[in-house]
Parts: sequence; structure tokens; C-alpha cells
Amino acid sequence: MSSSFKKLAVAVAAAAIVVSTPVAGAWAADEVSGEVSGKGLQTQSATQSEQHPARHAQDEDQRTVARTVGSGSVDGKEWSVTLQFYPTVPEDFPTAERTSGPGDSRPENPSLLCQRVFIGGVQVDHQAGPWAGCSVVDGRDDFVQGAGLHGLTDKGTAGTRIFVGNPASGTATARLTLDDGTVRTAEVVTLAGTSYRAFALPIAEGETIASVDTFDGQGNRLTHETYWD
Repeated sequence: MSSSFKKLAVAVAAAAIVVSTPVAGAWAADEVSGEVSGKGLQTQSATQSEQHPARHAQDEDQRTVARTVGSGSVDGKEWSVTLQFYPTVPEDFPTAERTSGPGDSRPENPSLLCQRVFIGGVQVDHQAGPWAGCSVVDGRDDFVQGAGLHGLTDKGTAGTRIFVGNPASGTATARLTLDDGTVRTAEVVTLAGTSYRAFALPIAEGETIASVDTFDGQGNRLTHETYWD
């Protein structure tokens, strides 16, 4: 079960854990633009863009954008985390969930941000339907910070889990330390054209987190959390 973007949520096998994290220039192919309707991707040549710059910019503003935050394998299962931003809330998104912020007020520029976590080919919280992991946000630069453990059983408190963080601006990397001293690191990924960012790290069954730290681009520690056990 996953946690909300805007709230802090709260292994014994010696299985190999593989984590794919971004390196400079490596994520260009992972950024995807498509029509809001989701009917497919469209491309436009440079010549066409130059002929219609204003229309091209407007079209870009109306397209969804998605990016892989992290992926790999843990406990013999493939896992992945993706971020996807919809400039406008899709028509089939539940009306009852079209609120955001203090007092559940409706945003001035309602958009949709989806953070989808998959473990072994199954989406966390898939029981919630096709929009599981999605929340209404106020445009491209809303305040979205927090972290949570995501798993398919026991509300993310046991079994194979993925730790996903949505850190503050200026955060470049994250480090997760286990009780046995094992250290895992990930780079923070930002969704193009927005202020939304995230990192993801796997936790195998039976493993316990000792601490989670985040750092800026110069290696200065920004946060230190020790309550994820």
C-alpha cells in the first residue's frame, strides 16, 4: 500500500539486489511526451517547430510527461517507480478525489501527478483502480514533499518494499543505510518541465532501515531520518 505524496508515511534472504539509478545524460530516452488522452505519442520535426513556435509551445504544455525514477530487482522480483504528470486532470479521474491542499480545496490550476510503484509486475495499491498512486496537484510547481515505504502486503511494513522519497528542491542524491551496515544510494530524478522529483530504493524481505539521508550536489547532508524501522 502506498502513501500520499504530501504526507510522510511510514529482508533474511541474501538475494542480490540490483538498482538502476540515473547518471548524467542517461535518462533522455526515459522521458516521454504524449497526448493527454493517452492515445499515443506524436513527434514534430524541427522545421515544423520553427514554423509554428507558439503552437508548438502550447502543444508541449498540454502533453503528459513521464520518467522512470528507478528500477531493478529485489528478492527475485523486478521493480520500478515512475512519475507521470498530466497538465489537466483526465476526465475519467474520480470526481471525489479532485481536491488538494489545506482543507481539501480545489487547486487553481488542477493537474494530476502519478507516482506508480510496481513489484513483480504488480502495481502497489492496484485495488484502488487505474488511478492508484495519483493525486491532484496545483499546476507544474505545487508543493510535493514526503517519503514512504511501498509494498504489496501489510501496508508496506513487511515483505519486499520500495522506499520512495519526494525531497526538497536542491536535493541531488539519497542514501539508505540498513541495520547491518549495507548502504544503497540513488540520484534524485526530476520530471521535465515541472518541480516534481523523486528517488527510489529497494528493501528486501527481512531488511530493516537504520537511516535515510539526502544530500545536495556538493555532498552536503540536507536531512537525516532514523524512524523508518
